Amino acid sequence: MSAIFGIDERNAQGFIDKNIVCYPRSPDGKSDLHSIVSAIKNEDIVFIKHCTPQSSLHIKAVGVVLSDYSTESDLGICLPVEWVWQGEKVLVNFDEVLSLCGNALYEEHNVMVQREIINLLPEKYKSPQEW
Repeated sequence: MSAIFGIDERNAQGFIDKNIVCYPRSPDGKSDLHSIVSAIKNEDIVFIKHCTPQSSLHIKAVGVVLSDYSTESDLGICLPVEWVWQGEKVLVNFDEVLSLCGNALYEEHNVMVQREIINLLPEKYKSPQEW
């Protein structure tokens, strides 16, 4: 399965319009890769979210990364993305605190959240359930 990365909507201005996802920048303007568990790769799933710890999670868009090769843009170091779903999906009743919610970019490990995001993907991106 592809890794799933959450992106804070405050850091996602222009991503959907430009079909990209960009690594966050530190206050000094450099790319801030410190908080990323692993690099985003081709066919990984990314989602734009809005949330605060101990509240609901709002999924605003879901995309699939199209390449391992980054490019430089006015938004920073970016990867091409096909945004396959946009809307407002609200997830509530978590069994755990959304501890990474405030991070600009993080790898999503909560299985319930992963399932909800995968359910938003068009059929062509879902794995067959043959096993």
